[in-house]
Amino acid sequence: MKKNILLFILMLFLCGIVFLMQGIHISSFKTPYFSLENLYFKLEKKFILRLESLHINTSRQTDSSTEELETFFQSANYIKIFFKELIFDKISYENNMFALTYFGDKFTLDSDYVTLIATFDGAKTKVDELLLKDFDFRFNGDIDIDASEQNFDLNGSISSFDISANMSARLNNGILDFEISDARAASIDDFMDSLAKNIDLDEEIKKWIHVYIKAKNYEIYSFKGSIDTKSKEIKRLDGLAHASDASLFLSPSLKGVLFKSIDIKLANNNLNFTLNEPSFEGKSLEGSKVAITNITGENSHIIVDLSSNEISLDDAKPILANYDIDLGLLGSSAPTTTTLRLDISLEPFDVRADGNFAFSTKSPLRIGEASFYSTILDLDLNGTVLNFKKANLSSDFLDIDFVGKIDFSSDKGTLDTHIKRLDLEGNLLNIKNIKTTAKLDLAKDFELSIADFDFVGNFSGKKRLSINDLSKVIKYSPLLSELNATAGSFKLDGDDFTNFGGAFELFFNFGLKDQNQNPYNHDIFTFAVAKESFNLTSRSGNILAKNSKTGKLEVFVNNIIIPINQQATSNKSKTNITYIGKNSSLSLSDFNRTLNFKAFRADFKEGLDFTGDYGNDRKLNVILKPNYLKINGTNLPDTSINDFLGGKFIFDGGFDIKLEGRDFKDFTATINAKDTYFLGLKAQQNLLAFLDSIPSLIIFKVNDFTKKGFEAKTAQAQLKRQGNLLQINALAIKGSNADIYGTGGINTDNKDIKMQLELHLLKTASSVIANIPIINHILLGENQAASTLIEVSGTYDDPKYTSTVAVDILSTPFNIIKNTLSLPANLFK
Repeated sequence: MKKNILLFILMLFLCGIVFLMQGIHISSFKTPYFSLENLYFKLEKKFILRLESLHINTSRQTDSSTEELETFFQSANYIKIFFKELIFDKISYENNMFALTYFGDKFTLDSDYVTLIATFDGAKTKVDELLLKDFDFRFNGDIDIDASEQNFDLNGSISSFDISANMSARLNNGILDFEISDARAASIDDFMDSLAKNIDLDEEIKKWIHVYIKAKNYEIYSFKGSIDTKSKEIKRLDGLAHASDASLFLSPSLKGVLFKSIDIKLANNNLNFTLNEPSFEGKSLEGSKVAITNITGENSHIIVDLSSNEISLDDAKPILANYDIDLGLLGSSAPTTTTLRLDISLEPFDVRADGNFAFSTKSPLRIGEASFYSTILDLDLNGTVLNFKKANLSSDFLDIDFVGKIDFSSDKGTLDTHIKRLDLEGNLLNIKNIKTTAKLDLAKDFELSIADFDFVGNFSGKKRLSINDLSKVIKYSPLLSELNATAGSFKLDGDDFTNFGGAFELFFNFGLKDQNQNPYNHDIFTFAVAKESFNLTSRSGNILAKNSKTGKLEVFVNNIIIPINQQATSNKSKTNITYIGKNSSLSLSDFNRTLNFKAFRADFKEGLDFTGDYGNDRKLNVILKPNYLKINGTNLPDTSINDFLGGKFIFDGGFDIKLEGRDFKDFTATINAKDTYFLGLKAQQNLLAFLDSIPSLIIFKVNDFTKKGFEAKTAQAQLKRQGNLLQINALAIKGSNADIYGTGGINTDNKDIKMQLELHLLKTASSVIANIPIINHILLGENQAASTLIEVSGTYDDPKYTSTVAVDILSTPFNIIKNTLSLPANLFK
């Protein structure tokens, strides 16, 4: 039985051999697993296999050119041993398709991943063309294949995208070791895109190699590596390269860091870029470098080290902002000594910034939109913490030193501040040598708060400033102190510090009163600022302010009494301000008097230029500057004089005044009056009593001394004051029937008065007597008028009068005696 079975098997084998030697042809064949068309199979010492089409109902496992090439190298020797001819016109899988031809030691392969044309020559395989399509990799050279050891050696030239080079490689058990040398390329963009897809290179690393760092020409001196073709794991990569005319782009929105050339070193899985002559915006970045660590493994980092003595905070801020690191409102265009390291972790993505920014010379510094300068800045950035080691903020009104830190992880900060000087225009604030603490909250629109001043400000987004209790800053405000402010609050809101508005409430005791003499010591003010315009309104309507077309600040006051003194108006103001009054009064604190005007205008710029209007073209102008005083009054009404004298001492008429000097204690002046009455003056009352007390002067009782007062057709006084002495150089008052002339002086400190008056009286009678020869000269004298001399002493509050006549009852006025004694000399005139 066994012999029969063996014989049957042998017969079948022999029949199969006979059939194979004759050739087997199958036009089509189909199973659930595969289908074929036009299969021809024959044995002629070696097999001949031809196949027009084969479709396999499964997915092919190879999905890269390296895997497919490895499969070919592993099977190449078997093809040479067992086949004389092998032709596959089309073999398709669900995910792949290829064609294969082997005839006369000539081998061709064309698939989705590989095109190969080679000639077998013993153990060597000469490659006429090898194209790895997923790499756009072309090879020409020799390949030694050892099928038993499943390895091969490759030597030749390659080209891939824009790169041409020499290459040697060895594939052994799925590990590909390669070396590329003498490579040159104008660009490596396409190559890196392809490489990244095939070796799972991190996208961010790929960008740093050829997107963020760009060059015009690349020279690859050597590039070595070891790759597991099955797992695509990169075992080792080393290389040296050089590129010229290079740029580093940290972001598409940022201008590039330019450098003359770049040296690239790949070692220990780290890629280092040495930047030669780097610059940013024309500013040197000498010493800067870039590195990528663990380029193919886990925990990859990109390290950017920037170093410069020329770039500024303004240059660094956009770089940091690109990685969501914000230096806040701090900015400067000044060169700084800068070191900045960006440590970019790729998985998970995170950026840490460390650095230092410093300068020690006077340099511009900005806080938001406000411009200052700084004498020193030493600023450390430690990850999320901005540390002010030393810092100064200065301007023409400010000098502040501060240290502290801002933690960006919590958006909070603390600054220990030494305010050496804070002097705001208009005496608004004057702080010196005060130490305080400021708190920052970046989450609240960059909120800055100073508890010592009850101050809160928001400087990012919508701008807000507030002081809820002004009493905490009044002692630091000369203006508020001068206003005797006691309390209040302040608020400001705006889109920026050129367009904003706000309100403040103020309690003050500046001596202001309304026209009913009630104290004006509290009000609420609203204000608005837009570009160069300013408007302020008080709720009471007493005060309004705005910018004029010329840029001058105009303050309108209504229905109030304003105190004013020489010291205040002589102070030099930095602000060009005009005060415009309506139905308001000036209270002259130096003289305890009040001047009432229908309207007035006062310009404060290096002093006071004041014009008061009484109506009917009656005006008083006062110019008061340091060491200069000038007053001009034209046709002033009696009310202006009475207001100044503090009572009703004159009636009717008009007055002109011209005064010029250094101040109110050093001046010369001329005063003219016309058609007025002097009344109720202590000097006048004492003079009338004196005339009544001397019988010999009864003739000087004239109608000019009426119940209205002493009538003056004209009056003129020429004055000069130096210190406490007011010198009356000339006084002339002319009435209908009496004239008064005088000279003398008054001590303003002790009120002592010393004057000589000459009264010319009985002007009507004198005109008759003047026509009688000899008698006219005896009675009237040379000036043809009856007169007497009177000495004035005492004080101007209680003046004393004495006549120059020796005997009260019998004597006549001095001039009459003088005229009688001089009679002989006049007889022939």
